Amino acid sequence: MIKWIGQHIWDFTSRFRADVYFDEKVVDSAGSAGTSGQILTSTSTATVWTDGSSVPNRTFIHIQNNASATWVIQHNLSSYPSVTVVDTGGSLIRGEVVFNTVNKLTITFFSSGSGLAVDGKAFLN
Repeated sequence: MIKWIGQHIWDFTSRFRADVYFDEKVVDSAGSAGTSGQILTSTSTATVWTDGSSVPNRTFIHIQNNASATWVIQHNLSSYPSVTVVDTGGSLIRGEVVFNTVNKLTITFFSSGSGLAVDGKAFLN
């Protein structure tokens, strides 16, 4: 049994197997439990259930057609996204990610301490 004490008190039980089970409903500020497909959203004044389709797209795919050891990506997600890079054959590539701003990042690829020019895709979310 876990209690979170804040603006509201939530009591729930979690079982971490193949599923998560809550023995109470999660409700918004108005006491609504929401419906399937809705997302619980908090603002400075309230916590409400919203239609999932109203949430902005939080993914970005960068396609690098010209092989380069450094990719500079302007993504405009207003966040520091997770980054997954694959080469043109679909193999996972490791690179050093630097978040320049909340809307721009740089990925640098190395092999044995030297720059490694690669092309492929970067998936950001």
